[in-house]
Amino acid sequence: MAAHPFWHKSLRIMRFAVPYWHLILWLFIISVFLTALSLVSPYLVKILIDDILIRKDFTLLYYLMLLFIALFFLKSFVQIYTSYQTTLLAENIINDVKTKLFQHLENLDLGFFYSKKIGDILVRLEDDVYGIESFIGIVIDSVLMNVLTTVFILGICLYLNWQVTLASLTFFPFYVISQKYFGNLVKKKKRVLINKGSDMLSFLQENIVNIQAIKSFVLESIQLEKYKKKNKNLIRLNLDMSLLQSYSGTIVGLITFTPLIVILWYGSYKVITGVITVGELMALYTYIGKLFGPVSELGSINIAIQSTMVSVNRVFEFLDTQPHVAEKKNAKPLNTIKGNIGFSHVQFRYVPAEPVLHDVTFKIMSGESVGLVGPSGAGKTTVASLIARFFDPLKGKITLDNNDLRDVQLFSLRKNIGYVSQETILFNASLRDNIRMGKLDATDGEIEKAAKLANIHEFIVTLRKKYNTLVGERGVNLSGGQKQRISIARAILKNPKIIILDEATSSLDSESEEKVQEALDYATKGKTTIIIAHRLSTIKNVDKIIFLKEGVVAEQGSFTELLEKQENFAEFYHTQVRGINNFKEHLATEWKRMQENNKPLSLITLSIANFDELVKERGNDVAISLAVKARSLIETSIRNIDFMAEVPKSRYNYYIVMPEMDVETAEAKIKGMIARMSKALGKGPVLTYQVMSKVKEIKHILA
Repeated sequence: MAAHPFWHKSLRIMRFAVPYWHLILWLFIISVFLTALSLVSPYLVKILIDDILIRKDFTLLYYLMLLFIALFFLKSFVQIYTSYQTTLLAENIINDVKTKLFQHLENLDLGFFYSKKIGDILVRLEDDVYGIESFIGIVIDSVLMNVLTTVFILGICLYLNWQVTLASLTFFPFYVISQKYFGNLVKKKKRVLINKGSDMLSFLQENIVNIQAIKSFVLESIQLEKYKKKNKNLIRLNLDMSLLQSYSGTIVGLITFTPLIVILWYGSYKVITGVITVGELMALYTYIGKLFGPVSELGSINIAIQSTMVSVNRVFEFLDTQPHVAEKKNAKPLNTIKGNIGFSHVQFRYVPAEPVLHDVTFKIMSGESVGLVGPSGAGKTTVASLIARFFDPLKGKITLDNNDLRDVQLFSLRKNIGYVSQETILFNASLRDNIRMGKLDATDGEIEKAAKLANIHEFIVTLRKKYNTLVGERGVNLSGGQKQRISIARAILKNPKIIILDEATSSLDSESEEKVQEALDYATKGKTTIIIAHRLSTIKNVDKIIFLKEGVVAEQGSFTELLEKQENFAEFYHTQVRGINNFKEHLATEWKRMQENNKPLSLITLSIANFDELVKERGNDVAISLAVKARSLIETSIRNIDFMAEVPKSRYNYYIVMPEMDVETAEAKIKGMIARMSKALGKGPVLTYQVMSKVKEIKHILA
């Protein structure tokens, strides 16, 4: 027969106490001694009444008072010592529980954290764990002491007069029934209260993290009303809990008060008839009062335990959660890797009935740079997460050097992967410690070398505390570009064989992007590199582009090849990069930045002047083919910080923007481009250009 869930969980909690059995045994011995000390006083009162007051024995009175004083100080000392030892036991156990829970949470897969609120996780880790401490404290400090007290008192009372003692216990069953009833009610309300408290913490955390967005959209008053509503619900729940506990206390008080009246009536009758003495009656009255004290506390303990078990259940719920990404017992280490990655008919979804990847198959060779491109929701970041084995595919296989990722050790896999994301992850520690996370045993010299290669060293040495400067929580003291370069320095220091760049430059301005790109070029040299691209200019020079659309690989090839095919990638590229609206927005931003920093900006109009003649002379297909090739050459020739668009209502005429370049330099640059393009295109297309940089000319384009 299976154990009752309560007792099963109680035993599970007490297993945390097993390493401290010697301390528990010592506490038991101390508790027995303390219980005996606390029960001496009523019997001394009996002696005072029956032997001292009636006989008027002053000598015995003197010694009895000294004994009372000695007992008081001895009992106080033992209570302090017991409280300290109990707290020591509880703190050791709670430290073990928190460590176990934290370690377990770190080993859970990302899917767990995506499905949980941060506030709920924090409440369970920092608040609910103390439910285990409370439970152990209740068991040792309250249950043990009260049970011992009850046993001792019952023995003494039965010895003094068994009839009066049994009469006082007639109401005990009513007490047990009432406590069980109220205990269940408290447990239910406590569960609701904790869940609402977790929701409130998540709401506060969300508001603090997104405070900039709240202010920018002027949502302060709306969020305040939401906060007030949630707070009122919490107040109502707390009042309901308080009222329920008051009702419970009143009923328990009534049940425990009634036997005392019975003792006074029945005991007085026994005194009058000469069966017991006045001293024995007073001792019985005191002992029975002390008996129902522990019994009443045991009843309250039931409510306290039921309330505590709500928190305990929430902790065990997390501890019992099994990771979906688990390492096999016989998983093999990857000592040296080449960096060959393969996807074979991979399917994946985050939630049921919403597939993200359908049937993805591709290969990435060692040292190859690959751009993952596609519209939002196509599965680009999911592919990167699967390579790092943050998730496992539902179907299909992912390999690294022909090893199924599910067969290799997670540590040896991830130590060979560097991940630089758009949302840079920095810790509230020094710059040195943040970079050192790439290699924990790195020397200061290695850290500085990595920082220099990442183009961040010069900035760091300008700071007052240099590498010891705290970056602030989530890197709030740094700009976006600075944070990215620290992240890149960390990747350089780690020196992995595979580097994943998840839109690593999408949130940066052109100046920061250029510096970050230089650092990335070094970090990825000779590595297998996967670039999830937002600014498609960053993937112009990759070895291969994998275009994802609706969860499948729509096409693969080089930048030029895919543009010349004029299919999925080309359509996406033309929409995202050369669309006139995006172009104007980008131009306005760069123009403003150039003016603020007193730097030049040149805008070039490049045209295929004789396109109509080419159509007549060589046919429409040949003319279009030459024009497409010319456009591809332009796109692969401009710098990463340059951008372009088709001139509206024209055929094969382009705007090219060159930030931080004056007219003379831009003209020299475009002449060189035209010379190389003419050589590549051969006889046929005639390329002409015009360079603009005046305010009037730029404003005319923006109009």
